[in-house]
Amino acid sequence: MEPVGAIVIADDAWIAGLRAGREEAVTALHDRLRKGLGAALGHRSDVQDSDLDDFTQDAVLQVTSRVDTFRGDSKFSTWAMAIAVRVAMTALRRRRWKHEALDDRLEAMASPAAAPSLDTNEARGELLAALHIAINADLTPKQRQVILGELSGIPQVVLADRLGMKPGAIYKTTHDARKKLFVALKRKGFDTARVLDILADDARG
Repeated sequence: MEPVGAIVIADDAWIAGLRAGREEAVTALHDRLRKGLGAALGHRSDVQDSDLDDFTQDAVLQVTSRVDTFRGDSKFSTWAMAIAVRVAMTALRRRRWKHEALDDRLEAMASPAAAPSLDTNEARGELLAALHIAINADLTPKQRQVILGELSGIPQVVLADRLGMKPGAIYKTTHDARKKLFVALKRKGFDTARVLDILADDARG
């Protein structure tokens, strides 16, 4: 949705102006994204005006560098705003986890004491206990770090930063680790659909 009072600019005008590096096009993009981010994030207590300025500047750089990837599936301004919000949320996630001791958190989750006890749903408790055993027995150290990090709620972008990996490598490591865990749990007689349900419940919680 366009910010209130925004001047409507046709997609081809945006693209032509930004490709040519015209100052008025870059300025218009900056103003549009700054207003949009202010509307989307201005109510948050952890976001100051200086943050919005920084997010906007980074977003303008990303949009202008990727303008040739715009496919026209939505309005250009909508596409650019989605990039700006993603830039802002990534920065906020990194800031939130900046002072977290990830090594201590991962070590704690990998310890036997972290294995879940049986709860009111005995089958669920047994499955989670088996999952914990499989994480420690069937995964490589790197896969274990990534999976435990994700299960403890650490964003992938933060894991990538802390582990010195690219986001694509984090995604592949997670994918490979989940395949191993499903095989290990099926070997112990657990139903794949049930595993997916429980992992989804944990992710929502």
